[in-house]
Amino acid sequence: MSFSCEHCGRVFESRLASEGGIDFCSHCHKLNIAILDEGPEIIFGDFIIDEAIGAGGHSIVVKAKHSPSGIDYALKLFFTKCEDDNNISEEFLQEVETASQLVHENIVRIYEGGVHENIMYIVMEHVNGLNLGEYLELYIQMAPKEAVAAMVHVCNALDYVWSNFLMIHRDVKPHNIIVTKEGAVKLCDFGLTSNHEMAVQESRNILGTPFYLSPEMIQTDIYQDNRSDIYSLGCTLYHLIVGLPPFNYGGLLEVVNARIENPPPDPRDEFAECPEALAKIIMTMMATDSDERYATAYEVSEDLMRFLKDETPHLVDPNRERANQ
Repeated sequence: MSFSCEHCGRVFESRLASEGGIDFCSHCHKLNIAILDEGPEIIFGDFIIDEAIGAGGHSIVVKAKHSPSGIDYALKLFFTKCEDDNNISEEFLQEVETASQLVHENIVRIYEGGVHENIMYIVMEHVNGLNLGEYLELYIQMAPKEAVAAMVHVCNALDYVWSNFLMIHRDVKPHNIIVTKEGAVKLCDFGLTSNHEMAVQESRNILGTPFYLSPEMIQTDIYQDNRSDIYSLGCTLYHLIVGLPPFNYGGLLEVVNARIENPPPDPRDEFAECPEALAKIIMTMMATDSDERYATAYEVSEDLMRFLKDETPHLVDPNRERANQ
């Protein structure tokens, strides 16, 4: 059968049947997956793929049933073909092994990963809920105290990972925060984060407009630690409260330059009903200089809890000892 690649748009001859399936484009070598309601079962190893539940620039996430156990999982399938490169596979598997050690009520579990038919994949907990990116698309913004309560749970997840593994997430944003039908809050996409020793390596591949990336994430040779995630969480909270992301400019270059050169925006400029105490917390989380941010996610959660109790936040003491230096 001939199919049009969803990545490069070129037509390629595929082993896919007209009812759907999985195959790589012969031109760009990226994964194409077609799941049709009335097609035959799509088998992937020990899993039966049910439906696509999310997609990003590098991967697609599908709901799949594990045939031996009958349990539903989420599979992340990476678009780029793994050409039996032992180095790539070993590094990938090591990262997945590290991520599988993250066991916390506010983190989507990762169980295992591997390579099947040249497709790198990760087996994750299937969470039945709505991510906050989807929430924003439906409802535009969230009530301040509701948003803050959700962010406290994300702080708990970030603090656990940094305190126990010296890992950072690198991609905290609304779409990576899921609220379940039971009201639990879970941070996802810890599948390929880098550990503390790798945190100084470049991550310059910016896809789309970087509304949530910290200034150090988009500059060269800038040290990154948990305060980078705190900045991204501040951007996320800003978006939830205001209904628009911070530095909401049209072009990529404008957003990047503003993030590096300008002070953090005051959410009250866009949403006058934002409480002053919350605005100050958000701007502290989003300080351009990481030394002026909260030192840990635990400190952030403490101030967010003070806000929920109508207490005055502590913010950051400019004379405090620097915890990360």
